[in-house]
Amino acid sequence: MTIIQALIKLEQGTEAEVFITGGFVRDYMRNKNNNDLDVVVRKLSLKNIRRFLKQCGDVKEVKLSKTNDKIDINILLFKVAGDSAEAQISLPKKGKHHIADIDNTLIDDAMTRDFRINALYLPIKFKSKKDVIDLTGGCKDIANRIIVSNGSPRKRFKESPIRMMRAISLAARMQYDIDRNILQEIKNMAHTITSVPYELIRNELNKILLCKKPSVPLKLLRNTGLLKFIAPEINNLVGVTQDKRYHQYDVFTHVIYTCDSIEPTIIMRLAGLLHDIGKAETRAETFDAGKNLTKISFHKHEAIGVILARNFLRRMKYDNDTIKSVVELVRNHMYYYTTKWTNSAVRKFIKRVGITSDYVDETKISTFPLFKLRMAERKGSGNKATLITEHQKDFEKRILDTYKESKGLTITELDINGNVLMDVFNLKPGIQIGNILSFLLDKVLEKPEVNNRLSLLKLATEYIHLNNVAKKELQSCST
Repeated sequence: MTIIQALIKLEQGTEAEVFITGGFVRDYMRNKNNNDLDVVVRKLSLKNIRRFLKQCGDVKEVKLSKTNDKIDINILLFKVAGDSAEAQISLPKKGKHHIADIDNTLIDDAMTRDFRINALYLPIKFKSKKDVIDLTGGCKDIANRIIVSNGSPRKRFKESPIRMMRAISLAARMQYDIDRNILQEIKNMAHTITSVPYELIRNELNKILLCKKPSVPLKLLRNTGLLKFIAPEINNLVGVTQDKRYHQYDVFTHVIYTCDSIEPTIIMRLAGLLHDIGKAETRAETFDAGKNLTKISFHKHEAIGVILARNFLRRMKYDNDTIKSVVELVRNHMYYYTTKWTNSAVRKFIKRVGITSDYVDETKISTFPLFKLRMAERKGSGNKATLITEHQKDFEKRILDTYKESKGLTITELDINGNVLMDVFNLKPGIQIGNILSFLLDKVLEKPEVNNRLSLLKLATEYIHLNNVAKKELQSCST
């Protein structure tokens, strides 16, 4: 049994009138698939709906997260075994406080919804698009590829300020225009976005970043004023000019075009957006009298960028793995290889940026995330005709050759482990073991030939001895 079949059974077996609405109907009219079922049920209480649907699947009652102090709605989440979809079931709502009641009409409910394209309804036993119930003009908007507010945009945004971002993310995903009345009201009310939980803002930002061309909605966030309230660090990049010899655009335009040029995963799109976030705070100008030109520099902007990017990602409640991956890309994106690098330097680079055996292949090395970011930012500069330079190709070949010739690029590849260290030196498990192994790995990266047990034990002995001497000197100084 599917969810649709279970809901048909609900309507046939009770007094309920069941309708699908929201994104499912909108995308149905656009010949697109959408597994999110927003369901409105009239003439039957949530309690009785839940009691009936229990025989068909899993039902639980939840309270929607509030986006302001006025809206507080109970809904049912309904799933059926074997059906990947999930239904959110609610009673029809009415008025500015969205009061739910079994006797409210569909037009009452429609006028509480954000945009006209989301206020379409399908009877649960629908057969075709001819069954769509359009009470506000949503079908016309779909035909015209435009997002129009369902009633006063000011009222809709006061009810739920996240709708301002949703208008932009929805337009980005569907490649629709936004009605000018919506855009004007967003400019007027942009400051109210600060009342929205960061998790909801992050969800809409992710949709924006993962669309086909994120630079378009990101410009809208800037032009409407939303950006300075949700991401002031990124908004600060607007108008930060760069050296025209290397960059055609200001920093903000550069990073959003970098987003356009990189693969649509959230980690890579965030890295594209944040990689130069430290430039606003590090910009400096120096005049070269000999060449009669002003040079613009951003010394150590990646170090400042790490701090700003981490703070931004934490504030937006991204998970730790995402934060770590993005921050490391920001930290390392300014790598500068020269042919003077020794094999030891190449090995240390491999360790520092985390190149694994998965990428050690001529067809895969260019797909390493850091190198993909470099290609995207070259394209996003507006000045670089070649995305992969001969210099970069030479570096990638050095990495392949060095990796294949070397052993001991990671701690697990050392010819020794923590258990051996504890046995030989009578040590206990703890941070000291990790420190010794890290020290040994650094030595192996410098000289791969020392990656044998005897040499590593000698080096470990020296490390432990020097540490003990240092501790005694500290103790004598403190006394």
